[in-house]
Amino acid sequence: MPLAEGLTARVPGFPIELDPYNLLFAVAGLALLVGAVVLSVQKGRPFSAALIYLIIGLAVGAALDVTGVGWFDPTLEPELLTRIAEVAVIVSLFGAGVKLDRPLRWRAWRSTVLLLLVAMPLTIAGVALLGAWALGLTLPGAVLLGASLAPTDPVLADDVQVEGPGDEQPEDEGRFSLTAEAGLNDGFAFPFVMLGLFGAQQTFDAARVWIGEWLLADVIYAVGVGIAGGAAAGLAIAVITYRIGDRGWLSEPFDGYVALASIFLVYGLVESIEGYGFLAVFAAGIAFRRYERGHAYNVRLHEFSLTVEKLAEMAVMLMLGTVLPLADFGALWLPLLVVAAGLLFVVRPAAAWLSLLGSRATWRERLFIGWFGIRGIGSVYYLGFALISFETPEADRLF
Repeated sequence: MPLAEGLTARVPGFPIELDPYNLLFAVAGLALLVGAVVLSVQKGRPFSAALIYLIIGLAVGAALDVTGVGWFDPTLEPELLTRIAEVAVIVSLFGAGVKLDRPLRWRAWRSTVLLLLVAMPLTIAGVALLGAWALGLTLPGAVLLGASLAPTDPVLADDVQVEGPGDEQPEDEGRFSLTAEAGLNDGFAFPFVMLGLFGAQQTFDAARVWIGEWLLADVIYAVGVGIAGGAAAGLAIAVITYRIGDRGWLSEPFDGYVALASIFLVYGLVESIEGYGFLAVFAAGIAFRRYERGHAYNVRLHEFSLTVEKLAEMAVMLMLGTVLPLADFGALWLPLLVVAAGLLFVVRPAAAWLSLLGSRATWRERLFIGWFGIRGIGSVYYLGFALISFETPEADRLF
């Protein structure tokens, strides 16, 4: 049978069978070209190419719907999108750690600690209340929504964070706070995600039975192992890397791979012993930078991790755009709008403002931090993790 006839026979009325995965390769190339041009034009401004990727993904999703080509359902098959988001987040967290050069003292990190201890719990509670009231979520579902949307994103917020190693400008308080907050709260939100999962599986009515287990295993142990294990591993990797480099065993074009090797090694080891890998890779980045603050390795490691991070960001945002259920919002559009607007315009700004009253931040910096507490790929990962771990009838609404 001639090739053309075979293609026509497989898809009546359409000469070529449209494979969404192959289409995504072509779209990814287009998105990279557009993103490179836009980022170059917008250089120096707080602009993220993620918006462009999302719009292109939406267009692809609409084309797939029109042609009737099947694509995956992220609520039924969350693994693919979740794992890509996971890679994007851990690479970004290591890069954020390498960026930071402040001494580890209370006065220097006070704003970050206040954002973690005050703003994040307030945000979780505020979003949970909105979810329960506007969307009719159960208490476990509302807690999951709040925990997923509470952490600020280290990937999409890169353009409003501190510059990387090699930049001689002093660290602005607002940008430092956003960078450090994004580096830490992606890990500190995990206990609350686990709390929501515990509640969904065992009901909050029996809380007394498992609350001690949650505090010991998911808060004290996992947080402690994540921070301590990541810092120790980052320091060890730095010592080994610099010694190998000094002996000439590591060529300059390849030393950037140390960043990726460090990220995967630290994350895999800490997760294997049930610590929080997000906290570990951030702590590893800080420890690596502090071993030799001014070394050129830090610059190359940051640049390499940034390249990988941007590729993963593009993949997540393209895929997210293709599966956003815009046609299915229906009667939920107003409640969803209330929740989104409540988070962006009320909950986050108010929580950040209140938490920073006891800090050195000026009122302008508090407004800046409150508005640029960007949500994104970390939230995609947390929701995907929850959907992988536990099947819930609220999956569509949460997504």
